[in-house]
Amino acid sequence: MHRFIASRTLNNYPQGRYRWTLVGLTVLASIATAYPFQLAPLLPILLPYLGMSHSAYGLFFTFAILCGAATALYGGPLADRLGRVVLIDICLGAAIVLVFLNLLITNIVTFVVIRTAMALVSGLMASAGAALVRDMSPRMSRALAFGLFTLGPVGASFLANFIAGATLPIWHTWQSQIWIMGIIMALLYVPIFAWLKDLSPVLRLQIFRDEIAALEARGKLPKASEVPSSTRAAFAALLGHPEIWLLVIAVAASLTMIFTLTAFGPLMFTEAFGYSPAEAARLNAYFWLANAAALVVTGYVSDRLQMRKPIAIAGGVCATFVMGWWISTFSSPLEPTSMAILATVLGCFFAMGYVPWAAQFSETLEDLAPALQATGWSLFALVFRGWIAVSAPLTLYVAVHYGWAAWAKVALGGTVMFVVVMLFTRRHGAAVATVAHEAPSAGGGN
Repeated sequence: MHRFIASRTLNNYPQGRYRWTLVGLTVLASIATAYPFQLAPLLPILLPYLGMSHSAYGLFFTFAILCGAATALYGGPLADRLGRVVLIDICLGAAIVLVFLNLLITNIVTFVVIRTAMALVSGLMASAGAALVRDMSPRMSRALAFGLFTLGPVGASFLANFIAGATLPIWHTWQSQIWIMGIIMALLYVPIFAWLKDLSPVLRLQIFRDEIAALEARGKLPKASEVPSSTRAAFAALLGHPEIWLLVIAVAASLTMIFTLTAFGPLMFTEAFGYSPAEAARLNAYFWLANAAALVVTGYVSDRLQMRKPIAIAGGVCATFVMGWWISTFSSPLEPTSMAILATVLGCFFAMGYVPWAAQFSETLEDLAPALQATGWSLFALVFRGWIAVSAPLTLYVAVHYGWAAWAKVALGGTVMFVVVMLFTRRHGAAVATVAHEAPSAGGGN
């Protein structure tokens, strides 16, 4: 194991094109990690095949999310101690095997067993990718790096919906989508396993010393001894900071609609608006395509202006107004072209809110606990998955008994909450931007 870890560790900080290549490979890993959980386009045909009701699926979804949250609790500190890439390599390989095992699903029991195993693996590597992005991105390019990284789950959602929309009319079965999913994941895994590298623990701390000189000036220069030796110690170092809680709770609330479209988007479009499964998948894909493009643009703008909080709040406000208008149309469903335009606009505004938040959260973690980046993202994964576990069955219960418009109002409330809570957070990016550098002065080469 020691030799395996050493083969995936860099002892010199990567610079220029090589660093961005590693960020790109991290994006590929994020896509491959998120892709096998994109069941939403298949639900209109998978649930009848299994004989599974909406409420039963909602309860299973909660159970699976809680399983993933439990392993995420350990995955972050493990990534901080042992490294990000080793965890990604092992867990992603296991996930690919489990995807092909989905072809053995014949009833509810086999579905629950296989998908629960996938949730456990997913939770374990949930925070490793975000921590790796932070390692590879100085503050001057932090928002763009996180915008690219978020292309992973967004790109996975778009890919699943686009492929389903194009191929379901041809093959008609959910098994065909599993075959496509497994093959794509295996192809993505090859360059990830071959070329994705991690930074040594010492180098991760050295980046802080050289890039965040403001910490040194305030006597907060991180030391190797600051890395906690256990999961309990790692979380204890974070949980006493109110701003961490504010940022995590704010974004968890704002991602309610994102989660809804990820898990139930095509189901909502077929039931609320009467679209076919293939058409519903295509319309859902418009949201993710626009979201993906806006992630990169917003990250670039946020870095150029070195501005996080104001852009995030502006995105939340714009998303609030668009969602409010959309909810008013549920009583008289939009025709597909208008729905495609609305999904595109909404996807842009949600990206505008999330990317600056991600950069601000990462910078806040650096200022408060520099050695605990993966642990901080593990806390985010834990809280967000906890909210999903609660809201998944609630989503389907509300949809069945009160209609999808009622749940959209709940999601709207989450977006409003994001705007309000973000007003009470501190700005971080601009204050330290002038001392950021591309790489440590002592580093060099690849």
